Amino acid sequence: MTCGRVTLRTRAVRETMSAAENKMFSVVGLTLDEVSSGSLPQVRLTKTLDERMTKSNFRYAEMILVHTTVETDTQGLVARTKYRGQGQFLVFLYFNDAAVAACKEIGIPLRILDRIDESELPARRATVLERPYLAPVTK
Repeated sequence: MTCGRVTLRTRAVRETMSAAENKMFSVVGLTLDEVSSGSLPQVRLTKTLDERMTKSNFRYAEMILVHTTVETDTQGLVARTKYRGQGQFLVFLYFNDAAVAACKEIGIPLRILDRIDESELPARRATVLERPYLAPVTK
């Protein structure tokens, strides 16, 4: 009987840890030059995922989420102050782990400044990308 409880408890802990891992976000900073030149990682990611929709050698995986701060929210100013030592950033994006993995697989470089829990995301945020990750089918 104890083994059953330990197994259930272990499974519950693993599921909780797994759920917590899925709710982590990477903070990505974009400079004025990157924004002005149109070098936006979320746009490149969207374009690649759109192209994959018509191909059969990809499978649906996790949900990709990318958020940004809303112009009227003070959180952007707080983030600029917090990450000032790492550069002069105009825009902050918050990529979930699936979005980071997709960018890595596709070859889209990200300047990750920090990792934060979902609870640390700006209260007022805009979702700039939300769709399933179309991952390559492995053979």
